[in-house]
Amino acid sequence: MRNQIIDSDLKYITDENLAWDVFTNKTVLVSGASGFLPAYMVETLLYLNETRDYKIRVIGLVRNIEKARARFAHYNCDENLQLISQDVCDNICINDDIDYIVHAASHATPKYFKEDPVGTLSPNVLGTANLLKLAVAKKVKGFLYFSTSGVHGYVDQSSYPVKENCYGSLDPTDLASCYLESKRMGENMCIAWMHQYGVPVKIIRPATTYGPCIKLDDGRSFADFISNIVNKQDITLFSDGKALRNFCYLADATLGFFTVMLKGELGEAYNVATDHEISIVDLARVLVRDVFPELKLKVVMKTDESRQYLRVNYNRTAVDVSKLKALGWKLKYSVEEGFKRTVESYC
Repeated sequence: MRNQIIDSDLKYITDENLAWDVFTNKTVLVSGASGFLPAYMVETLLYLNETRDYKIRVIGLVRNIEKARARFAHYNCDENLQLISQDVCDNICINDDIDYIVHAASHATPKYFKEDPVGTLSPNVLGTANLLKLAVAKKVKGFLYFSTSGVHGYVDQSSYPVKENCYGSLDPTDLASCYLESKRMGENMCIAWMHQYGVPVKIIRPATTYGPCIKLDDGRSFADFISNIVNKQDITLFSDGKALRNFCYLADATLGFFTVMLKGELGEAYNVATDHEISIVDLARVLVRDVFPELKLKVVMKTDESRQYLRVNYNRTAVDVSKLKALGWKLKYSVEEGFKRTVESYC
């Protein structure tokens, strides 16, 4: 039986007035299908089959087939889901017709950037090239590229919240830039393939996103907070917590991804985030004081050099989402509601 929180999220997403029927009898290939963000897209498509009999076929490219089967255990007997063990950096050979491609295969958590920089950047460059070539061969109707809001780079404080056409510096000789520089290159490759070969690309730039099924050992502070609360432990913060983020609940973000896929302009990039900023330490305090007061937890500040993963450190990452809202996208969940639902999904 599917988790009740996830089930209600899928209903919320698919109740939105989008042209879902365009997926009827179509095949959607999703790279990195079992990853935190794309997995909700996969589940949304399969949920449409359950509730509307659209007969959508999903091909999920994954590197760890056993983990993918565990993630999609609810659908293990579903003939409309095919999981293929495939590194997108290797040649991709699929004989089936493919109508849409969602490219989301990538390391996305900073703890991998130092231990595996080549494995971090390769899916965003080599994998993107392979999937764009496949898109040309299959004459796809749509290609959605998962980028990141971090591609905006370091911008002046006066530029916040950052619009899609605002860019600052990144240092390509800094190892910590392996993720963001390769995401920038991936975006440019999408645009190049669109102009030279007619691939109908659209780009999404998710900001900090949380929700059900996030790995509790993800390494980022908000995932640590969720783990602490699930395990009824005091929240431990390994920084001053002053960095500002706009945390977006997964169901809202997923609806944003599909809104871009179905209503976005070709060749355009869209930020996907909330329009509410909160510091990391204030988030921790809100969670223990307002969302889960019955647990009587505390916020504990600590120093642990082993937790300082290699990353591009932004003091603020707020992005402007008016471009996506202009397509009709609306946010539903506050940070309090979203984190409460996330914790409940583990109980």
